[in-house]
Amino acid sequence: MQLTAKHFRIAGAGLCVFMAAQIFQALCVLVWFPETQTAAEDFAVRTGWMDRTRALAVLLSIAALAVTYAVFALDRFAKAPLASLLAFTFTMFFVVFEFLHRGLDFVMVSQQWANAYATEPALHGVLAERHAFWGTFTSAIYFPLMLSGLLAWICFAIATWNAGSGWMRLASIAFTLNALRTLGRLLGNYTGIGWFDFLDSFTLYLILVFVINGMLAIWLFKRATVADKVPA
Repeated sequence: MQLTAKHFRIAGAGLCVFMAAQIFQALCVLVWFPETQTAAEDFAVRTGWMDRTRALAVLLSIAALAVTYAVFALDRFAKAPLASLLAFTFTMFFVVFEFLHRGLDFVMVSQQWANAYATEPALHGVLAERHAFWGTFTSAIYFPLMLSGLLAWICFAIATWNAGSGWMRLASIAFTLNALRTLGRLLGNYTGIGWFDFLDSFTLYLILVFVINGMLAIWLFKRATVADKVPA
């Protein structure tokens, strides 16, 4: 498939949608939402329209990423077919795991459980236990999620490495940074190596998300400019 400037701009827009959702989520967590320690406090936040808007925005932004990474894979397929194919495959695993987790969190936890906690006091004990289980489930599902992401970013780094010199190196550098970040989080969360715990800082997470995805967005919009100059 021959990609045009329009495809690259759509892919870049997908990253911008993702970063906008991350900005909104950061504002919610850092400014508008109180810090929660118990199931009751968490359910109280979840019943508000602001949290549900946040959850839905992040959920939809994950879907936008699937389009973005499909364009990356298609663009590099002719030069690095195996790496591109593996990158897209692992990315789809990443997106499916992320969408499954956030979809269940939005529909089941934020709507069904939170509403039941607010309206049926007799269920408080049961729902508190479910809330604790959900925390355990989240930790479990994040292992295959981050592992598939790690493999995807490594393959994308390989696929984009020979894209060109100068700014064309941005994509490979960004994917390499993302792979290192994800590897560190995996080691910190699932091996007990405390040295990597700093990678779970929400502030550092936001900085790296914007640096990495900003570099990828620049690459895509630059590719669009180059594609505009290529005769049809």
